[in-house]
Amino acid sequence: MTSGTASELRESARLEAFSDGVFAIAITLLILELKVPHPGGESLGTRLAGEWPSYAAYLTSFATIGIMWLNHHRLFHLIRRVDHSLLVLNGLLLLGISIVPFPTALMAAYLGAPGETLAALVYSGTYVYIAIAFNWLWRYASSPKRSPSLLHVPHDSLEVLAIHAQYRFGPLFYVASFLLSWWSAGAAMALNMAFALFFAIPPRKVTKI
Repeated sequence: MTSGTASELRESARLEAFSDGVFAIAITLLILELKVPHPGGESLGTRLAGEWPSYAAYLTSFATIGIMWLNHHRLFHLIRRVDHSLLVLNGLLLLGISIVPFPTALMAAYLGAPGETLAALVYSGTYVYIAIAFNWLWRYASSPKRSPSLLHVPHDSLEVLAIHAQYRFGPLFYVASFLLSWWSAGAAMALNMAFALFFAIPPRKVTKI
């Protein structure tokens, strides 16, 4: 291993470590929106059940951030070096990740109440942005135009093509959830959870044509 390669690996590892910290903070902040019910006239069970929007928003966002971290790790397993533009694109992705606790709190507060449509639009819109940022980062990193390559595998390898195939319609998926928010906030949140589970599945290798 040359010193240049060692330096490239250190820079890539440093970026991934910083990103891991942002993911960890964002996913930890989600729990702050789960409040302990204060004693009152209703039973504790009733009051806990009444907090279901908070539980639903928390679980959806926890799963989504966790799976985004999984995919980020998957991408950087293939990325061997970083450049200035990749640093910027990764920063734009982290911007979206760090915002997630806010729309989660918004959904927890307004799901099932007046204003839930706007809350759902903000929530789903955040994931539209993140999906675009994810795709932009990956398309840049895997592009054959980068010379030398940012990947440690060929840009047309089966691993790279599999990720291309899985990510191809990612932003459109989340746009669908955004549009669904106009009709049903709950359904839009459930669809976001379904998309998160889809992206948790390792991409299937495709055959080159």
